[in-house]
Amino acid sequence: MGVGLLGFFWFLNYKGTTIPLKELWFVLSIFILITGAYFIAKYKLQKLNNQHNNSNSNRLAEIEQLKRAGDKVRVTLENAEVKSRSYKQEIVNEGLPSRIEMLDGLYDSNRNYKTHEIQQTYIVFYKKYNGITHKFVSQATTQDANTVKRYIDRQKGVDLFIDPKKPTNYYFDFPFV
Repeated sequence: MGVGLLGFFWFLNYKGTTIPLKELWFVLSIFILITGAYFIAKYKLQKLNNQHNNSNSNRLAEIEQLKRAGDKVRVTLENAEVKSRSYKQEIVNEGLPSRIEMLDGLYDSNRNYKTHEIQQTYIVFYKKYNGITHKFVSQATTQDANTVKRYIDRQKGVDLFIDPKKPTNYYFDFPFV
């Protein structure tokens, strides 16, 4: 890419007669520049994809290790809480606003402002390890609290896998996430 960039600027300002067909060399420099940029972008995307795949596979391996060697605790409605939280998320209009939306915005700035309420439900469970009470919170789900409670009741609980050496490392086997 550097050679292509150097050639591009060299032949852009070249006024001599020593090199014949300077336009051909100019186009060749642009081609080399584009080829170099392509290979750099391809390398960066592959590296990013590999990092993402490694982090996912590491987490999956960690979950499998917890399932094999960790403490398995059955979490039911009697020994845990199902909690909900909600927040409002602004809906962003993609692209530029239309002329009518801009005029509406001058009249009332909240007229084009839209929000969407996001509801999340999760399980909270407390257990003592080494004399210290630890709080275990499941992954959040978009299901409402009643649906989660019915699922837990129907399945007679969900499994929680805890690393006995490091209780902050745990995994809820909860299908709603």
